[in-house]
Amino acid sequence: KHGIPVAEFRRVMAEGASNNDMEYFSALTHFGISQREKWNSAPEIPYPEAKEVLETLKSRGYKLGIIANQALDARDRLRKFGLYDLFEVMVISQEQGVSKPQPAIFLDALYKAGAKAHECVMVGDKLTNDIAPAKALGFKTVWIRQEWGGMQTVTSEEMRPDFTIDSLSQLKIIFGLAPWSNANPICQTGLVALF
Repeated sequence: KHGIPVAEFRRVMAEGASNNDMEYFSALTHFGISQREKWNSAPEIPYPEAKEVLETLKSRGYKLGIIANQALDARDRLRKFGLYDLFEVMVISQEQGVSKPQPAIFLDALYKAGAKAHECVMVGDKLTNDIAPAKALGFKTVWIRQEWGGMQTVTSEEMRPDFTIDSLSQLKIIFGLAPWSNANPICQTGLVALF
């Protein structure tokens, strides 16, 4: 659209992620593009193992929720991928008028879940948007190192997650749900909030 090669835009996004910047917006700034440009969420798809992992968590009694910086079509996209009915709580930034990392979006999810932060786990792919703000409120945290957020670096204790995983399926180990796992689950009740 702006005559910037996709590979170059992605390179600058990766550089922004490695500096713990908001990669998309840092790339827009780098190329002098208005930050009013909307992120195109159409090509986004769930992790391949997402449905199976979510179904396993839900079948074991965990309440699932989403705290997401997403567009108004987020619910429709969840329906399209067969994931919508797995979630009891959804807090979508474009619906709420507030976005991560602002505490208000996390507090709204807690209110809707009827839970306290220490009873909940935030699973996120960005240290800056997901892990640090949730941890500050008392959530347990799991950082999934994938995509752009996986390029971020822990630079302070405030950003250090309780657990770090490289695939969504590793959540089953953390929650003690893998067939061979004898781990104590990260939490017994509350909300498992996903990015």
